Amino acid sequence: MLRFALIRAEHGFLLHALHVLWMHRIALFWPVWTAITALAIALTFLALRRKTITQNRPRTSLHAGLHKLPRDSVVSVLFLALFLAFYIAGTLAWEGFTSPDDSMFTLGPLVGQHIAPPIWPSLGRFFPFGYQEYNLLRYVSNSVIGYHSLHILQLMILPSILLFLAKELIIRERVELILLMLITPSFLISFSGLIYPEANLIFWLVFLAWSVNRFEQTHSMAWVLLAVISAQCMLYYKECAFLLLLGFTVGRLLLRCWNATQPGWDFAKLRDPESRLDICLALLVIPFLLYYLAAMYPHYDMRYAAAARLPLAEVISIYAKIDLLAWIFVAVILARIFLILCHHLVPSVFWDGLALGALAYVAGYLILRMQSAYYLAPVDLIAVLYLGRLAFLHWHDMRLELRLCAVTALTFIVLQDLSLSAFRMYERKNVIQADVAIGNVIEDRFRRAPQNAQRIFFPFARPYRITEFAAYLNYIGVPVEETRNGSDLTGGISLVAKKILKDAPCVEDRPFICHAGPTPEPGDLVVILPDDFTRAGELVAYRQEGTEPIFSYRPYPSIPKSMQPLVRHLHVVSYAFFNRPLPDFWPNGAVIQWK
Repeated sequence: MLRFALIRAEHGFLLHALHVLWMHRIALFWPVWTAITALAIALTFLALRRKTITQNRPRTSLHAGLHKLPRDSVVSVLFLALFLAFYIAGTLAWEGFTSPDDSMFTLGPLVGQHIAPPIWPSLGRFFPFGYQEYNLLRYVSNSVIGYHSLHILQLMILPSILLFLAKELIIRERVELILLMLITPSFLISFSGLIYPEANLIFWLVFLAWSVNRFEQTHSMAWVLLAVISAQCMLYYKECAFLLLLGFTVGRLLLRCWNATQPGWDFAKLRDPESRLDICLALLVIPFLLYYLAAMYPHYDMRYAAAARLPLAEVISIYAKIDLLAWIFVAVILARIFLILCHHLVPSVFWDGLALGALAYVAGYLILRMQSAYYLAPVDLIAVLYLGRLAFLHWHDMRLELRLCAVTALTFIVLQDLSLSAFRMYERKNVIQADVAIGNVIEDRFRRAPQNAQRIFFPFARPYRITEFAAYLNYIGVPVEETRNGSDLTGGISLVAKKILKDAPCVEDRPFICHAGPTPEPGDLVVILPDDFTRAGELVAYRQEGTEPIFSYRPYPSIPKSMQPLVRHLHVVSYAFFNRPLPDFWPNGAVIQWK
């Protein structure tokens, strides 16, 4: 009886523990992730414990062969370092907490609030590692530069690793590929802003690729540890990252077992240490998917993806306009797969496996029918390295026609990358500076005469944009009317907008109240934001006779009229106007005192 009672007690305790775990499955993310990671490391070490991995193998040093490098290598590396210095300086210049979604900082870490892991079942979003670094950075600095410091560090580390990854190429060629990667729009966007998880996804992807590559050369367990940790971090930065990992590891297994010179498979190679590591990394996807399904229960409608879904033809068209590199890469890897299956090519397990991972990632976004200028940043990184390596290694074997095609494709890619990246940075910096300047004008008037700045009227701004600007005003010390406990209103400046239908929170997950108002009232500050969708004719209604705006922002540097038609064709990479023409007032801003 006693034994039976003990068994029942243990059974009851286990059920209670599982019930608690299920009820708090989102709040307990960090203990769950830590347990999964520790178990994965232990099982991977167990799978690779055999003596085959400790046999004497030629160990390669990261610095092996440096003395054999050509003399121009030092010049190439110094040029890369100089380019990175200007690149980082450009990233930090004219920055402020006014970019889209920066309200998570001005309402969060900048005022001492913790950012919870982004697990949002109602939206179908699950990227728990997103923005968690800022919970630590806030203890170091509350400045814009402090918040960008992690990306600055990553920008210094990544090129250093990539210099050692494509060892078949000379240093000058590797530097050229890194430079091309840095000017790619998706990469630039990911590392110039604070809100893009793709930057961290790229960082851990490079560490994963590096550690797997080094394990193949050394069979050191230290690289196994780094590979598992990198894969675990990568998975939880973006929902589609599991496709990248699965495509990489399963692709490597298939390529390793494929007989390149004769029909059939050699499944005995699954016992190799490299194969066992790939299997262990692939199995990490299982707990990720189980956790995702548990966290999302019962919301499996993926509301976020459904709202952003576009017709497939439109998605393909947009990606062709913003990422020609990705489509050339897809065409090349599909052609190589065909030739490998026909036994005309011997695959590179590492590089072709990495390409298959990128191909699976592209397929994921096409299936979801979602597009954005930065979504394919990991694919662009792999594409630059993969295509560049193939071009450099086979340049002397290419026929003249292939060389001309390669040079033509490279020319189009570079021109597209430079023009789109320049447009995106021009837009970003001017919108930030305009918002900061408009905020300073409102703050100054509020400090000098609070009674003259009690209402702000937004004739063109969307509710989301008003919310972001209100969060910035709150951050710089201008109180904005908001709700607490769902009903109580605090004092502060009232936000009135023409596009608001009724008095309510501007957006559902922010506290600021937006009031409906078709026209401004005497004494209102009429604010036109730089990314409002405005046409020249609509502005006339807010230009009172004999009244000049108390502040006007003009973009710097100004765009010559001869170049404006060309610039307007680049709107496809704009964060606000990717699907419609640029407004006439873009990216100007103004504050008008209504009388």
